[in-house]
Amino acid sequence: MAMMFGNLLIRAVGGVLVLSAAASATLAQTAGDFFILKIGQRRDVVITRADAKNLYYQTPSGDAPMPWPSIKNEPGSWNLADRPGVKEALASADAGQYAAALAVLKPLVERYMVLPVPWVQDAVVAVVRCHTELKQFADADAVAKKFSEFQPGQANRVKPYLAIALAGQKKYDEAITVLSEVVKSSETKLVVTFAEARMFGLAYLALGDCYAAKGDAAKALECYLTTAVLYYQDEPTARQAQAKADELKKKLQPQTAKASDQ
Repeated sequence: MAMMFGNLLIRAVGGVLVLSAAASATLAQTAGDFFILKIGQRRDVVITRADAKNLYYQTPSGDAPMPWPSIKNEPGSWNLADRPGVKEALASADAGQYAAALAVLKPLVERYMVLPVPWVQDAVVAVVRCHTELKQFADADAVAKKFSEFQPGQANRVKPYLAIALAGQKKYDEAITVLSEVVKSSETKLVVTFAEARMFGLAYLALGDCYAAKGDAAKALECYLTTAVLYYQDEPTARQAQAKADELKKKLQPQTAKASDQ
């Protein structure tokens, strides 16, 4: 299978998504990658991948490793530029085109997951989301665990999707435990970014679904309204939460009326 995404050509080889020669050529032309050595020398390169030990960059003879201890350990000592096709792939994930988004994002995530770069972090979250939506729960869990290990400060961003997977398997108590870790961190946030609003909104929405499945309508309604009112920045999630809240209110009204009559 081959797929065009922007000017990237992604192929499936043996069930694994890989960058084609054309995509590699595009990657090789990426501007803005660099690192600065501890001796002060700056190298403008194409960063091809990274792991816990090395940053790899392109040379005429292939990828070459640069050990992290050789690079300055301070802000601005290296940079990974945006990669072509990422913004479009993220938009595809938001539009429900999960397989198409995975085709672009998964190979990049596998190369750069260890790097604390905003577009990489967004791509990892989208990959976990896409795997979850496609019910590829084992793949979602594997990516999320690696991400949490490499970037623990970002772990909460993927937990709502893992909880959705647990709820889909009717493991509601486990899902609630995972989501509680996320919503607890919202209590100290007076101002949130869009990414945080999406994370908290989705967490409360999923938490509401779990409580609804367990028959606790009051807690479910509270969670739905929290998403709709406080985390409205992510409009699709907020609309979904509001719709569920409205439906739940209709179901609760007859019960409230009966209780008042008694």
